[in-house]
Amino acid sequence: MVPQELTKSDIVKIIEQLDKLLPSNFVNKQGRGRRKAYSDKSILKLSILLKLCDVSYRGAKNFLEKNPKYMELLDLKNIPPFQTISRRVRELPLHRINKDIVNLFLDIEGLERIELVVDSFRNQDL
Repeated sequence: MVPQELTKSDIVKIIEQLDKLLPSNFVNKQGRGRRKAYSDKSILKLSILLKLCDVSYRGAKNFLEKNPKYMELLDLKNIPPFQTISRRVRELPLHRINKDIVNLFLDIEGLERIELVVDSFRNQDL
C-alpha cells in the first residue's frame, strides 16, 4: 500500500530513480517473432507508476492523457492498450528483476549491511 502523503513530485522522483537504477537494455531479450513496440523497461516503469497511483491497466490511457509528463518519463510515444500492458507485465521475469535490484544494493561499496526485501508475488486481482 502506498502512503497517502506521496505527491506527484515524489512519484516523478521514483520513476527517475528507476531510470538510473535500470540499465537501458534492461530485460529486453529479443526472441523470435516481431519486434516489441514497447520496451520491457517502459512496461516495468509503467506498471510501477500505475501501482503507485492506484490506477488499473484499463484506466492507464485516461490517466496518461491527463498526465502527459509521465509519458515522457516512461519513454513512451503512445499509450499501450490495456491488454498489452497486462500481457507484458505477466511476461516480465519478476524474480530476475528482483534479484538484479537486490544485487545493485549489495554491490555498493562502503555501505553498512542493508536489509532489503522485494516481494515478487503476483496479485491475481490485477
